[in-house]
Amino acid sequence: MNGTNEQEKPPYPWYQAEEWSNYEQGKLEQGDLLPNCPVLVLPKELPDELLSVNPDDKLEMPLQVQFADLIIMSQSCDLAHDKIEQVLLCAHFPASSHRKDTRNAIRKEQRPALHMIEKCEISGHEFERQIVDFRTIYTLPKSFVLAYAASLGVRVRLLPPYKEHLSQAFARYFMRVGLPRDLKEE
Repeated sequence: MNGTNEQEKPPYPWYQAEEWSNYEQGKLEQGDLLPNCPVLVLPKELPDELLSVNPDDKLEMPLQVQFADLIIMSQSCDLAHDKIEQVLLCAHFPASSHRKDTRNAIRKEQRPALHMIEKCEISGHEFERQIVDFRTIYTLPKSFVLAYAASLGVRVRLLPPYKEHLSQAFARYFMRVGLPRDLKEE
């Protein structure tokens, strides 16, 4: 403390803003935020169509495009070393869309499917606290994600240790095991 009773800024900033000016392989990382990213929404009748399709058939179904605020969940090392062709992403949305008690439960990690990240105060990229929803998952071709990231110019990246904390929460959500019966007391 500096003696003025003002709280000092934490030594670890949450975010960094960076510019991607080309399609270099190492320019995507886990924790990169992709605002307003286009994603395809598959039609509801897709399961019936897929079950009746033959290898030589051509599907002609309307595709709908939606836009979502996404965060990259794929591991940075897989992205940098070209080990994947599809990038795993989760949707995020403003924390204010939940009641205060729900926000507090998410902040305290009591809702495994949801994870809170701090607000961003970087000039020109401000946003409120966000909730990452591990139930809303997308995969997009890496080539598309690279192109979309480049089109954004300066954009925001979640920094360590916060992106690792996010990754760990994501892993915990998917590694849960519900038992059919609890162990009996002795």
